[in-house]
Amino acid sequence: MGLIDPEDPLCPIRAQAIPSVMEQRDEGMQDPLNETGISVTPILLKRHPDRCVFLVSSRCAMYCRFCNRRRFAGKGIDPEPYLEESFAHIEGDPYIREVILSGGDPFMLDGNKLWSILDRLRSMRKPLTIRLSTRVPVVYPEGLAGSHLKAIKSASPVWVVIHINHPKEITGEFLEAVCRLREAGGMLVSQTVLLRNVNDCPYVLRKLFEGLIEAGVKPYYLFQLDDVKGASHFKVRLERGREIMAFLRQNASGLAVPLYALDIPGGLGKIPVDKEHVEHLRNTTMVRLVSPSGEAGFYDDNAEESRCMNCGICKEDR
Repeated sequence: MGLIDPEDPLCPIRAQAIPSVMEQRDEGMQDPLNETGISVTPILLKRHPDRCVFLVSSRCAMYCRFCNRRRFAGKGIDPEPYLEESFAHIEGDPYIREVILSGGDPFMLDGNKLWSILDRLRSMRKPLTIRLSTRVPVVYPEGLAGSHLKAIKSASPVWVVIHINHPKEITGEFLEAVCRLREAGGMLVSQTVLLRNVNDCPYVLRKLFEGLIEAGVKPYYLFQLDDVKGASHFKVRLERGREIMAFLRQNASGLAVPLYALDIPGGLGKIPVDKEHVEHLRNTTMVRLVSPSGEAGFYDDNAEESRCMNCGICKEDR
């Protein structure tokens, strides 16, 4: 809330955090990635043979208005009754080699609870890559407690994927949280969602990604918006996203260039948003997408035109 400019109707932080009447639109789906269909337990999702998503919390520090898990996050769902069943599946499945802690936000758990989950994973009879997805260092850095850092240190190395969308979110408090996570043994990367009138500007994203590199965080993913119900006003056309990526490749450090990816609706997996995988259908806004396994899916590329947010960043950079 402290980052929201009350005088700016286009404040990029306000747009992400405060509900809008535009969320009443009918476009999109409640579960665009068909996570319900890949649920091994109510809190364990397995789309790929070698990795799974473990929903250890349903609470977030901020409920992003474009969240693809709106059906789950903030609904008061308690993962506790399903933990043992989920641990048993992870340990018993010989193919699982990576566990992604998500939710909700794992850092919204009590630090001791997070420690117990990480310790249980590390004590399994097989090596695991552990990834933890979080927004806490960005929107609630004071919520990153010493007990959370002890949990990361005890299970190190842990890949910490920080969700951050705008250079205004790189604050002194954020940088301090990043430093503490790195000192605790966290391997830091970021993910960003491409959002209309928030960050759909090459200069804004260059400033964000190069700021992250300077802080020791590698930009990992730039995501095309999932087709979730209530978030269609944030959608950016694929062509615009590719233009931004072309600018970044030409004008930013290679370290600062993430993978531009789209999760195919229906749960067919992520693909890079390039011409090899994307085919626009004639006389329609739909695009045909081919998954890594060769399956075809479709995404509605219907979006309003991007506009200059008059944030001044592009003028500074030019």
